Amino acid sequence: MRRAALAISLLLPFVLACPGGNGSGADETSVLGSFDGLFDDVATGFNFPFDIGIAPDDPATPDTVEGGDIFVANYGTSEILRVADPSDTAGGAPAQPFFDGTSEGFAGATAISMPAHTHVWAAFEQGGTDNRGGVVVLDPSGTLLASFDAASDPDAFANPGGLCFGGFSSDATLARFFVINLGDGTAWRMDVGALDGSDPVFTRVGSGLATGTLGNPGSPGSGLTSSKDLPEGGARGCAYAAGSLYVADAQNARVVRFEGADVGADLAPLALEDTPAGLVTYPTDLTINDEGYLIVISYDNAHAFVSLALPGGGFIDDGLQDLNVNAGNYGTAVAFGTLWFTRANNSNGTLRAVTPTQETLPTTVGPFPPQ
Repeated sequence: MRRAALAISLLLPFVLACPGGNGSGADETSVLGSFDGLFDDVATGFNFPFDIGIAPDDPATPDTVEGGDIFVANYGTSEILRVADPSDTAGGAPAQPFFDGTSEGFAGATAISMPAHTHVWAAFEQGGTDNRGGVVVLDPSGTLLASFDAASDPDAFANPGGLCFGGFSSDATLARFFVINLGDGTAWRMDVGALDGSDPVFTRVGSGLATGTLGNPGSPGSGLTSSKDLPEGGARGCAYAAGSLYVADAQNARVVRFEGADVGADLAPLALEDTPAGLVTYPTDLTINDEGYLIVISYDNAHAFVSLALPGGGFIDDGLQDLNVNAGNYGTAVAFGTLWFTRANNSNGTLRAVTPTQETLPTTVGPFPPQ
């Protein structure tokens, strides 16, 4: 019975609705119980892991980075770690080093964006010019292609807590990325000529987000031992859909939307409607599933996940909110049929997964929204 309930209540947030379904999930709600028996420790070897990104499907060629590989912003050691595609396995293998932020003067990896399997974008909370943090662009071998900090634009970087891909312009001449700053509560758009970060133009999308306190990140071989060293407050993860930027405004316990963020500037943040306050308590990350629902994760809530309809944020009663995954979860990303997320509340953090049924192993198969 428990497996049947799990299959029904988790199916809609992750996969396309069955023909004839109304898509609301209202008739499929059930109490899921605890996280026991699902896919914990899919990968290990983390130290306070924050955001994750899944490499989109790639052509059938032997690349260094394959579609399905998962990249993790490992805050505790200021590294980007790589997990070779863990699909169809219960996991347990350690993540592997991919990029050491301290080698380029950055510390505290906070966010990942994977626009393609050929490029990994990552944000760091600290380091760089005036210790305002920055963003790096990496190739499939982990080699630095580009680096952006306050020297690139004196206002655009104020200790990034979030980073997400915003797709391409209508004429395909520009790619968009968004940076969320916990230092001053601003959101910025980076328009670049290609995914390698060429010809960047920085535009302040908006302000009015919560500000936060910087953490005390470690380095490779000298990771953190206490969650007291993590950053506090501020705004964190983001997701993009249909011209709007959605931000996890952690300190303000809300999710906001910047409408027209793909082309606009100095926009006012609009709080999403009908968002259950008891569930969105300290949101740290967002992702968008195949149904077009916004999945929000809250760090301090054992019932960490909630599904919201876009663009207004109407609550989707699909049962996901009843899953008890324990507190301390931070970053999340959806692949078809699987919700991947990190547990970041201790020095032995892990990569976790939830699938519609316990018989179905985790998958990293797309398609993916901008991530």
